[in-house]
Amino acid sequence: MIKISLPISKSIANRYLVRCAILNEKLPDFDENWSDDIKSMYNLLTSKNELINVGATGTAFRFGIAFWSAKKGVNKIITGDDSLIKRPIDPLINSLREMGADIKKMDNGSFKISGKKLSGGEVRVDSSFSSQFESALILIEPLLSSRLMVSRKGFTVSYPYIEMTRLICKSPLRWPPESDWSNAWLWICRSTITKQEFLLEGLNKKTLQGDSICMKWSNFFGFEVQENKLGIQVNQKPSKYKEVKIDFLLCPDLVQVSIAMAILLKIKFSCSGLQTLAHKETNRFEALINALKILEIEVFDLEVNESFSFDASNWAPNKETFRVSSLGDHRMAFFWAIIGLKQPIRIDYPETVSKSYPSFWNQWDGIVNRLN
Repeated sequence: MIKISLPISKSIANRYLVRCAILNEKLPDFDENWSDDIKSMYNLLTSKNELINVGATGTAFRFGIAFWSAKKGVNKIITGDDSLIKRPIDPLINSLREMGADIKKMDNGSFKISGKKLSGGEVRVDSSFSSQFESALILIEPLLSSRLMVSRKGFTVSYPYIEMTRLICKSPLRWPPESDWSNAWLWICRSTITKQEFLLEGLNKKTLQGDSICMKWSNFFGFEVQENKLGIQVNQKPSKYKEVKIDFLLCPDLVQVSIAMAILLKIKFSCSGLQTLAHKETNRFEALINALKILEIEVFDLEVNESFSFDASNWAPNKETFRVSSLGDHRMAFFWAIIGLKQPIRIDYPETVSKSYPSFWNQWDGIVNRLN
């Protein structure tokens, strides 16, 4: 049994940090072992500078704009890298302006904010691009003049993250958060492929994280999880499924690794609910289609930015080492890490995993691979 120490959940940590700042509570001490996203959020909340660059951290960008808009008398300019400022943000800006926020978009895509007391009340929000638009509004409610009532427009993606935000706002502040379930999914997949048994420390089945839904896929892929006082133990069990269909609308961060596992298990796989993938660090929908082409796997039933299927039953690894790229996206790096369990690869920009899992490669490559 191999013990794996996972990073803390960045989704919970970032909401916790914002919650602390809003309630004027002391933030936890800065930790160099945090993921880049948590470090970026900490800097956003504690920086004395007028200009704050959040890099590639979409959560800090969205939550930060909401937070500083509601801080009366404070002037800030929030910016990020080129890919971030091109991602959808208008629905959140519109909702904040509806409450009286003074936000101006600059020519370079940054936002100039003059903080003021916002009204609250009934506010409309379009969460079809990101659930974080609604979460940002929920987090700043204590700073508003009146109780917030969110009215949704269109369908909502990643709804469990909104529920996570609500629960964090209702619960006592506790640090550190539990370990990250999206990162745990990597090790569950590796266990399923390699038959290695792992103990994933700091996890439990009763969790705030929507990505724990992966436990429900045990029959599809052939694994089981058992909880003990240290965490979650991952073991294997037979699977009779040769065809699997999963809707990822509630858990888009699990898409890449799930597809990689389906390939190595040589099953027919259909995935839907992919509407948000095009608006991530890279266009993940397009990146996955291109990755399947590299692996010479035909894609069918393609609905652009929504769904596709493939049949990996005849796939076999190539003796040639493939040179591939993470495209600066940690989830694509994780995709290729799983593929690399059977297919020799060389990944460009592997360091991008620091966004969510800084110690990943040291742990991943440090374990003796027991594949035949």
